[in-house]
Amino acid sequence: MTSSNLIRWGALAAVLAGALFIVEAVAVPFIGDSHWGFHALDAPPHALLAVGLVGLCLWQTRQGRLGWLGRVGFILVVTACVVIALGGLAIVFVDGVLKAPVGVLDCIHPVELLLIIGAVLLNMATMRADLLPRGGALLIIVGALGFFAIAFAGIAPEWLISVAVVILGAGWGTPSGWKVVRRHSNLPV
Repeated sequence: MTSSNLIRWGALAAVLAGALFIVEAVAVPFIGDSHWGFHALDAPPHALLAVGLVGLCLWQTRQGRLGWLGRVGFILVVTACVVIALGGLAIVFVDGVLKAPVGVLDCIHPVELLLIIGAVLLNMATMRADLLPRGGALLIIVGALGFFAIAFAGIAPEWLISVAVVILGAGWGTPSGWKVVRRHSNLPV
């Protein structure tokens, strides 16, 4: 796969990940206490986001503007997304299929902290590089900090986590990815 195709498909994966984060946030209140059900909804957007960020960051690196802050954020987000996606699939299999306890697999939840830190760093670098629309990056920063304040610091009611995830999904899935897709849409497949 050429780097141009990787950039285009990566941008589409990031847009799809954003849409799936929004679907997840809307569906979570309806799945109740189904631990494996939550992770069945949570693993695909994280996997797509990891793939999507490879394309988007490759595009930003080609422009020579990602910088060390963006690279650190990229590494943290992609690593956290891969761990969350694989851990989520393991939870779905062990809890949902085998009906066995998954206590040891719940260690993936603190990895979300790496995802939050990485998302903030990467999107600060994106705003500084001024390559992609600032609105999407700002939504991701606000959503990540809101998620941290609610999930880890317990500042607000837990149901607001879904609002923070919708804000994150809107940031990942909107202007940034579409701008890259539009720029690379005339490339051969």
